[in-house]
Amino acid sequence: MKQVLFIRPDTCEDGNIEWCVSGSPQVETLAGWQALCLLADHPLASRVCLLLPANEMIFRRFTLPKKGLSGQATPFSWMAEETLMGEVDDLHWTVLNKKGREVDAVAIDAGRLQHWLTLCDAAGLKVIQALPDAFLLPLVPGGITLLQMEERYWLRYSPFGASVADAGLVSLLAGKPGDGPVCCYGKAPEGVAVEETLPWQHPLLLIQPQWKACRANMLHGPFAARGGEHFRFLKPAMAAAVVLGLGLLLGSRVGLAWMLVQEENQSQQEMVELARHYFPTLRQTTNLKYHFGQYVKKENKGIFLQIHDLEHVQQAVPAVAIDDMAFDDTQNQLTLSLSASTPQALEEFMSRSGEWFDFTLQPVSDAAPYTAIITGKHK
Repeated sequence: MKQVLFIRPDTCEDGNIEWCVSGSPQVETLAGWQALCLLADHPLASRVCLLLPANEMIFRRFTLPKKGLSGQATPFSWMAEETLMGEVDDLHWTVLNKKGREVDAVAIDAGRLQHWLTLCDAAGLKVIQALPDAFLLPLVPGGITLLQMEERYWLRYSPFGASVADAGLVSLLAGKPGDGPVCCYGKAPEGVAVEETLPWQHPLLLIQPQWKACRANMLHGPFAARGGEHFRFLKPAMAAAVVLGLGLLLGSRVGLAWMLVQEENQSQQEMVELARHYFPTLRQTTNLKYHFGQYVKKENKGIFLQIHDLEHVQQAVPAVAIDDMAFDDTQNQLTLSLSASTPQALEEFMSRSGEWFDFTLQPVSDAAPYTAIITGKHK
């Protein structure tokens, strides 16, 4: 396999950027995106593999309703609306694995991916492959792989599921009875029972054997590279060219209109079948998105999806630490033990969490470090 230049940005915009050459044991660090141009003269500047933070992505498994839907063109955003909050139209999905009707896929905000590609392009680098970083950790069959990276942990909790999280969240996600064996490279977080502890390795070196066997690439569709050209959103232009060509071949607007009507009817029928696959009692065939949304609102969000939203809150208020977490599945209730250096930080955490949760705050200490217990449910 040809060599590539691995580049892994930090989750923070002004954080360090780590890079190395595949097959090399040496990892280098750049101080922020402004220093990325220093790699423009590297021999592998035209062969960059961009490793993006897995905690900014969504991993899902889908069961396709029929064989007619397959590959990257499957409307995954529409299928995943039942488990996601907010708009899903801007998600860019990539198939990681497909076996029969079972599909494992990962999604990232298209604007976010374009942002990273634009920065690389401006620095004189050509990205030929983009992948979730922690997804390339060694796999523990039926278990979880952990790797300490400064104050955070990379974790791979299934063959096609990964994330990057703080130690407090890792203790909830891993090491509980029934979670399977846990293998940790480096120091394990408190509260996690580890079956095997291995010497710490830098993640850019540890992922390389798995990368060699990986055939996935998030650069497809509107992000696909076209020879020496830069990345562009080419899909609208290509669709327009196809429509124009059909019109010239048919020689009649009536023929073109008939084809478009048939395609629209087929798409509508596929949407109806998808909706009824997940909600068999749904009978409406018009205004489908609204009625499907009403069914989704009746469904409870699982603990992993709540943790996903909770992580957004913690990232917005880094001064607050989550020391412990408990989840009552019977009542769908979350209990958190928090600590902060100021009471104002706890108040800001409560304010930020209001977008996703209905929490009540019970202060525990009135002196630094300030601690509190909050309980509540997901909205």
